[in-house]
Amino acid sequence: MPSYQTRTAILLSVIAGLLHAACLPGIGLWPLAFVSLAPLIAAIHGRGVGRGFALGWLTGTVAGSIAVAPWIAAAAQDYFQQSRLTALLFAILVTQLFGALWFGLFGALLARLPTVTQSALRVPAIAALWTALELCRAHVFTGAPWGLLAHALYEQPLLIQSADIGGAFLISFVLATSAAAFGELLTGRGRAALWGLAVAAGLLMLDGGYGALKLQRADGEGPALRVGLVQGNVPNAWRSDPARFAEAFDAFVVPTRTILDEKPDLVVWPENAISFLLEPNPRFLREVAALLGPDGPLLLLGGPRYESAGGHARFYNAAYLLSPEAEILAVYDKRHLAPFAEYAPLAGIPWLGWRFDAPGDYSEGRDASVFMRPDRYGVLICFEIIYPDLARDLVLGGARFLLNLSNDAWFGTSDGLEQHFAASVFRAVETRRAIARATNTGITGVVSPRGRVSARFPAHRRGAWVVKVPLEEAISFYTRHGDLFGALAALGAALALFGPRRRR
Repeated sequence: MPSYQTRTAILLSVIAGLLHAACLPGIGLWPLAFVSLAPLIAAIHGRGVGRGFALGWLTGTVAGSIAVAPWIAAAAQDYFQQSRLTALLFAILVTQLFGALWFGLFGALLARLPTVTQSALRVPAIAALWTALELCRAHVFTGAPWGLLAHALYEQPLLIQSADIGGAFLISFVLATSAAAFGELLTGRGRAALWGLAVAAGLLMLDGGYGALKLQRADGEGPALRVGLVQGNVPNAWRSDPARFAEAFDAFVVPTRTILDEKPDLVVWPENAISFLLEPNPRFLREVAALLGPDGPLLLLGGPRYESAGGHARFYNAAYLLSPEAEILAVYDKRHLAPFAEYAPLAGIPWLGWRFDAPGDYSEGRDASVFMRPDRYGVLICFEIIYPDLARDLVLGGARFLLNLSNDAWFGTSDGLEQHFAASVFRAVETRRAIARATNTGITGVVSPRGRVSARFPAHRRGAWVVKVPLEEAISFYTRHGDLFGALAALGAALALFGPRRRR
């Protein structure tokens, strides 16, 4: 039978997982983000690397099973047409690989920190370790910066403005510092805990003060573009049924007609608004021209694209810009594809290639294309919005605002919709660019360059809305220098782990 200390450590790890899941978008109890890691830090205190890994893994498993696994299972069941059991197993695999594994690594490395030089540095060292692992998670295994600790604060503009310096990872560092200080308090490390609490309080004051300065400028003071966002609410089953293609097309045409009298500069339909190839279907282009009229707006829409290369067809998940006469003016091809959903990373294994029994899967786009009409803007398709580097590329290429085209109908739960939307808030603050989202089922809306949600429309309903999207020119520190803070945090964590040590 496990000892009392072991049972207590397990309980603390489970509590940490519950707190972490509860603070993330979906449940949304954001103040818990300041303490969510504290029980895990207390549980690992005084334990070896192996037990540290096990306790961290337990926390990550609990958190992922609540916050992420349900929508992954729903997507696997709907998109891949798998049984409930297979979809659940897939969701468990994904949350283990992209979530629990990193919590386990955090626990294992944290177990090395009791001998770090100067106890006053232990709290920021723990925060640096957590931040470094989030940075690694954003890049390893195709990268999965989903559900970062920082995302808990996506509805708190005052506390996330410093993301324009260090990205979401700087906000995670602030939260992890607070949690580490409370964790030290739970372990009874009085002196270190007091120093840690002082460091956490000072850091939070700096973060809030910086946020207050940045929020002094109101949104909408500069030039803006009038953009029509169309939400078709098309059932996913229609996309693979040719008999439903016309009906799915009308789901976007009808609401678009309701906003043309408002004279938008640009109308946006979401990812895969059309499920067929555009070029071989001139009938569709004629209907678009009839819809927009000769003096109508430009239309941006998502759909598949192909090109011939060496006798083989390459398919892309694309965004097309059409003139009022339905001429194709420009195209953007998605650059970061979702594994299994858009390409088969392990195609040689039949079970893992379930989605690609049809000829050909998607290819990655090559260019960070910036559209030039009716103004300079960049497009991020679906999950691309969670990757900061993709947004930075577009802004450095001249984009004055960003558009996110997505079909989130696969999520099946509101938690998935909310977590996806949270990432767009951080891309807006990091790049100081407004982000307009056009989705099939929600969340459709606009995030200002300061992270305020200036427009948000009901999910799971059909509609169209004209919004004002601010245009910005200034380049933020984060846009120019990327994850410099994350790299410094990784360096700090390495020094704490492998630098000079003092005797116990």
